Amino acid sequence: MKRLVLLLSVLLCVGVLQAQKKKQLDSGAFSSYDKIFSGDVEKVNLSDYIDGPHFFWLTDDKVKVWYISHKHAENSIDVREKIVKLKKDSIQFKGLYGDKNRYWLREKEFVSPKAEYSGVDSIMVVGDVHGEFNTMKKLLVANQVIDEKGNWQFGKNHLVFVGDIFDRGDEVTEALYFIRILSRKAREKGGRVHLILGNHEVMILMKDTRYISGKYKNMSKRLLTNYYNFFAENTDMGRWLRSLNSVMKINDKLFVHGGLSHDVVEKNLSIDQINEDIRYSLLNAKSMSAKELKQKIYFPGNPLWYRGYMRASRNYSKITDEELDAVLSFYGAKQIMFGHTELDEIRFFYQKKICALNVPMGYLQFRPQILLIVGDHFYRCLLDGEKEYIK
Repeated sequence: MKRLVLLLSVLLCVGVLQAQKKKQLDSGAFSSYDKIFSGDVEKVNLSDYIDGPHFFWLTDDKVKVWYISHKHAENSIDVREKIVKLKKDSIQFKGLYGDKNRYWLREKEFVSPKAEYSGVDSIMVVGDVHGEFNTMKKLLVANQVIDEKGNWQFGKNHLVFVGDIFDRGDEVTEALYFIRILSRKAREKGGRVHLILGNHEVMILMKDTRYISGKYKNMSKRLLTNYYNFFAENTDMGRWLRSLNSVMKINDKLFVHGGLSHDVVEKNLSIDQINEDIRYSLLNAKSMSAKELKQKIYFPGNPLWYRGYMRASRNYSKITDEELDAVLSFYGAKQIMFGHTELDEIRFFYQKKICALNVPMGYLQFRPQILLIVGDHFYRCLLDGEKEYIK
């Protein structure tokens, strides 16, 4: 009888371990973080908010502007619309309805930014934001990247967002415009702001809206539209997002959302080729079947979804030291900075060759933090302005 009880106990433990392992492979490191809103969309009623502006290009010189206004007391949503005519090739649009920002609208398509820089003294790196705009901004203020009014304070240095501004949180629009506006302010002072694409940007641009928050689900349903339409190819924000890079190199460091697997070496994919392929997929998705997209661009070890630095999956093993060295050698880099896979604090792995950045924002059990790189020195930067040296 005792042997039977012991055997059953062992089998139960094995079953639990297998279930935990499967759960880990199926989702993020913290499965409770990788969640989908499952409440009653009709019952979502947040505090008053205005979402926007959303710019829709009607013709080459005419733009429709939407601000979406929500009132808590009436639980009502309505659209405030304005048509803007461009008399020149560009105009500066002043925000409406309490929005104090200014926005540049240009007839020309966005030019894709450079993907490689050298000679940069300091780099601040932000992991996955996921709609947590206020926390993100507080981190940048506390660590002297910007002042309280959002003005650039980081000199000729660079600020990098490693993707996943979208989904889960309620302040995606605010975060995206903040990055665009700050990019212009930084450039005026000789600095640079970079947003590289994450898998959640690509998901939205390809009409996968499973992970949007209750706010955006409610807003879209009541406006009888799909959330994707606010970032479609005829929108100003959609055009900008489709012009961005997915991999960058600054000095001797690579920046990517998921990671650079050994597959990219075997496929002989340069930084420029990766960026061009992903931009092509976003602009020409309809011309490729799902099978073709997965084979040519979004293969298992692709830079946006790869988690092989931290663990194995059904499609690949955890990266080896030799494979990682081959990746770094291929790109002439010393280290890789990446987000995507959640962990409790910013830390290095593989003899400091890779740095994991995705500490979930908006969760009480985690300290929000960003990474400061000064030469070959690294610091966790916290909400109170404290900087922890990473050995």
